Amino acid sequence: MPEMRCQTLELLLMDNVRDKLRPITISMNYSLPLRLPDRPQLGLGSLDAYPVLNQAQALENHTEVQFQKECGQDNRCDSNLQMRAAFVSELGQRLSRLQYRRDFRKLLLSINVTNTPSRKRAGEDAHEALLTLEVPPSLLLSSVRPPGACQANETIVCELGNPFKRNQRMELLIAFEVIGVTLHTRELQAQLQLSTSSHQDDLRPVTLPLLVDYTLQASLSMVNHRLQSFFGGTVMGESGMKTVEDVGSPLKYEFQVGPMGEGLSALGTLVLGLEWPYEVSNGKWLLYPTEITVRGNGSWHCWPPGDLINPLNLTLSVPGDRPPSPQRRRRQLDPGGGQGPPPVTLAAAKKAKSEIQLSCGSDHTHCVWLECPIPDAPVITNVTIQARVWNSTFIEDYRDFDRVRVASWATLFLRTSVPTINMENKTVRFSVDIDSDLVEELPAEIELWLVLVAVSAGLLLLGLIILLLWKCGFFKRARTRALYEAKRQKAEMKSQPSETERLTEDY
Repeated sequence: MPEMRCQTLELLLMDNVRDKLRPITISMNYSLPLRLPDRPQLGLGSLDAYPVLNQAQALENHTEVQFQKECGQDNRCDSNLQMRAAFVSELGQRLSRLQYRRDFRKLLLSINVTNTPSRKRAGEDAHEALLTLEVPPSLLLSSVRPPGACQANETIVCELGNPFKRNQRMELLIAFEVIGVTLHTRELQAQLQLSTSSHQDDLRPVTLPLLVDYTLQASLSMVNHRLQSFFGGTVMGESGMKTVEDVGSPLKYEFQVGPMGEGLSALGTLVLGLEWPYEVSNGKWLLYPTEITVRGNGSWHCWPPGDLINPLNLTLSVPGDRPPSPQRRRRQLDPGGGQGPPPVTLAAAKKAKSEIQLSCGSDHTHCVWLECPIPDAPVITNVTIQARVWNSTFIEDYRDFDRVRVASWATLFLRTSVPTINMENKTVRFSVDIDSDLVEELPAEIELWLVLVAVSAGLLLLGLIILLLWKCGFFKRARTRALYEAKRQKAEMKSQPSETERLTEDY
């Protein structure tokens, strides 16, 4: 009689099963143990001890166990993974260009992934949803939000979910440390790839470019923003000048350009430009430039175009020329040793105690553009501009002022044809206060002996006048009694009758 026997087996599912889309297949088969017959004897042996299976009956059975999932009746999941990604700033603003500078360290990548239904796709569960990123070596993974969502090996792999359910959204914020960006870096590219074991055939790699604008960082400063100088002495024409000392008092401006940290090479040139107060409005010289020296890894002279430096070809002063002390001013401004015309004087009563300012951009000053290239150097570059105050102009045009302030500015800028390299212009202002040293006309001094003689003569004349008045009786006074007696006599004479009146009375 046929006999049936059943046996129950319990299977445990492992925790690390990732592929939940395909079913678990259980295969079963059965067979008879093989038994070899003994050595045959004479005649036919019995085969009862050697049963065989029915070849028309299946010896193997397969069973599939499906994972419970939110998919169609056919157990096929049609997902609709969509992604939006952009490089953003720390404030969350979208970046189309990276303004890179030496102190820039962090770059953020914002990624939004969704799985929502559309007219073409059902948006069912996306199993084994992954995001793979490939970035250049200049971007080093720093952090991820949410934490632990991504792992970095040769590529960056981010697990979105297993499954990434229908209508689910996820935002990733990946921070990169920016290293190794140079002046030759034009853009940074990140390649993003979504993948899933669900059915979705429109997943393509997405390339996210970010243009790089390299911002150079240089500094510009001055040793002394405001200089002090003077004018005075005698007027001298151009034809009589042989050396720069004949022009006027010296000026020395010192600019310091800090290193950029990156060599420009053939990509551009760093330039120091100055608006130089060259002339006054009537065409007379104002500040006469004599020499520009650049010192970095070496030392050389700068000659801006236009023959603007020492155009009269005057003999330069010896190195170490410094502004003279006040005690030497008049002596230096009178190179003739006292043989030339006397210094210009200004009457004290007419001199106006005032100040005037001359600056580039005003109607009183004509300025020219001076510029010098600054070399690539890892050290501070010093640019020294030496000039002279044109003494004659100040004597002739500004003699009525105590002080003339001449002001202008200098700008450090980058000249390049590469649009991705830029630098913020650095501007400093400089000036010089030029004080009047003209000799004021003072009242003439009177000799002491003249004063004594005049006083003595005055006293003598006063004594003579007094003596004459005394001799004339000017200082004598009449007595009171004598005055009264004289009056009484006069009155008596007037009261006596005449001779005719007396004769008439007798008759």
